[in-house]
Amino acid sequence: MHPIFRFLVIPLLLIAVAASDSWAKVVEYSFDIDYKTVNFTGKDVQAMSVVGTIPAPTIEATVGDTLRVTFSNRMDVESSIHWHGVLLPNDQDGVPYLTTPPVEPKTSFTFEFPVKHHGTYWYHSHTGLQEQRGVYGSLVFHPKEGERVETDRDVVVVLSDWTDENPDRVMHNLKKSDDYYALKKGSVQSWFKVIRHGSAAIGNRIRGAWMRMGPMDISDVGYDAFLANGERQHRIPDIEAGDKVRLRVINAAASTYFHFQYAGGPMTIVSADGVDVRPLDVDRQRIAIAETFDVVVTVPDGSAYEFRATSEDGTGYSSVILGDGETVVKAPDIPKPNLFLVDHSTHGDMGPENMDGGEMDGMGHYGMDSDVSMPHGSKHYPAAENEKMSMGPRRMTEYELLRAVEPTNLGVGSPEREVRLELTGDMERYDWSFDNKVLSEDSKILIRKGEIVRFVMENRTMMHHPIHLHGHFFRVLNGQGTHSPLKHTVNVPPMQSVTIEFAANEEKDWFFHCHNLYHMKSGMARVVAYEDTTRATRDSLTPLFSDLHWFYFADIGAQTNFTSGDLRAENTRNAFNLEYEWDYDGEYEIEIFYERYMTRFSELYAGWEFEREEDDGELDREDTGFVGLHYLLPLMVEADLRLDTEGRGRLGLGGESQLTDRLAFEWDANTDDEYRLQLEYEIGKSVAVTGNRDDQFDWGVGLEIRY
Repeated sequence: MHPIFRFLVIPLLLIAVAASDSWAKVVEYSFDIDYKTVNFTGKDVQAMSVVGTIPAPTIEATVGDTLRVTFSNRMDVESSIHWHGVLLPNDQDGVPYLTTPPVEPKTSFTFEFPVKHHGTYWYHSHTGLQEQRGVYGSLVFHPKEGERVETDRDVVVVLSDWTDENPDRVMHNLKKSDDYYALKKGSVQSWFKVIRHGSAAIGNRIRGAWMRMGPMDISDVGYDAFLANGERQHRIPDIEAGDKVRLRVINAAASTYFHFQYAGGPMTIVSADGVDVRPLDVDRQRIAIAETFDVVVTVPDGSAYEFRATSEDGTGYSSVILGDGETVVKAPDIPKPNLFLVDHSTHGDMGPENMDGGEMDGMGHYGMDSDVSMPHGSKHYPAAENEKMSMGPRRMTEYELLRAVEPTNLGVGSPEREVRLELTGDMERYDWSFDNKVLSEDSKILIRKGEIVRFVMENRTMMHHPIHLHGHFFRVLNGQGTHSPLKHTVNVPPMQSVTIEFAANEEKDWFFHCHNLYHMKSGMARVVAYEDTTRATRDSLTPLFSDLHWFYFADIGAQTNFTSGDLRAENTRNAFNLEYEWDYDGEYEIEIFYERYMTRFSELYAGWEFEREEDDGELDREDTGFVGLHYLLPLMVEADLRLDTEGRGRLGLGGESQLTDRLAFEWDANTDDEYRLQLEYEIGKSVAVTGNRDDQFDWGVGLEIRY
């Protein structure tokens, strides 16, 4: 370069750089996290909130801005904030004890990061079960040059689920009984109902039992309310006839999938998980936990039109009313799914779309596209009407019709690393895992920077799992080839597989987990760790090992012929039990034993038995040690094989059948000619009336108290 040009050009470049820095705006917010008394159901309950609102305020910024947000924790417990779906420096991601320090009680923490990409995202606590209690809010990052699809109004819709129970108690209840909330939700699958549904339902139940799968439900928790922007019905006024409205729909629920629909006609999906997609008309859409969708709707006239989000289990819904006209035009009801038609042997999906006459197949086993995407940028694309899918309104079962606006491939050829993961769990004990190991047992998935990484996820359970990877966008191989959509959260349907690919272009450690809050807390999580820069160790991750938490249960019975009790402490792999039976003539049997859970079907145990029984008119005492194996047989029959210190072996069989919504029948017998038949009528989840016939104690009736 000629010296005179260097003299002129270099100063101009420095001035341009300085000017661009000065144009970059710092967007600042300051929020308090504190307790708040709320009443969504007619009952005052202590919740947690950000600046006193549930959901928290919407945070907005534009690509190129620097976002600076200070959170002050006014509570007496620590908290945290994770920026869900946002690409940002590792130390700003907000997972306590992994990437970012927790916000300790009575202290503050300031997050600061550049806004690199536009779209609809959200933020929430990653501490304990605080997200269920109200610590969540929305993020809207605007593109510099305006939205690709222009609208007249922009409305954020934050969907969530609410329970008046303490979330810790909810977790206790789920651990105690896999169908704890079935009665509350009206989803008890009793034999009385099975028989009423005919031969198909009977066949499904028998096939499921033969596969050692009990009656299935769609969701775990019985919620007291479903909310949209913190209300059961939220109104957006001042919308005029003909207005096009962008609804930024965020599923901030702890454990609920929703189906949303609009009374005013079809919805046009224009963005998924913050990333623009080819416009696609749908008349109903499922949104998994932690996903976001931008949909454009039109208000046809001056009436008020309902946008409704119905929980996938059909137990309730929330609404957003667009407009303030006199007439509210309601969205159509979604039929409650018929769980009796779920056939385990064909791995059927459990959503209501399979219950109302004809629907597209699920994602199933998508093809292995060979190219991989980088995270999307903030480029503005002019809208093109001919890009819209022209098949008319559809219903996607998963993502088969989502198509990226531009090619998302990074290169050709096979990925440099393939990780195969089985999504596993035990609904009866409420344990969830990857490859049958919880986070405390297998913490890391190691990758290297610069690799193209493929995750193949096989769901071996009968539950949906919304899987989220922090700090990255991945492409979902959905059959759209080079235009496979980019996402940060993907649903993996029951007994199906999903393949994702991403560019390993970060460093250090990033959380990877099921975003069903109760599944994650049960252990369904890993850390995606970059080999050369990982800092996570078993000691540093210990606070994240909530799967090691102990739960305590007690069942105490008093019958006319004897008293009984079962006291239990358990975590993911271990349990300590004290069981006793005591009649009113001085006879008793007490067992103290330790159990080790091996697989979903088997448990090893060892312990000691203290027994006193009448022999020739006298009470004799006998104490023996024992070891044994519990094993679940086909048809849901529990087998118990035991050997005691006297060299005596014993085989026992037992089972349980739900006869009606409240009436259950239990039985057990063994080779020592011992047996018991018992009927239990559930008055409430804590109290049942019982009637029994026992080989030793004869007939009796009584009450059982359960904790």
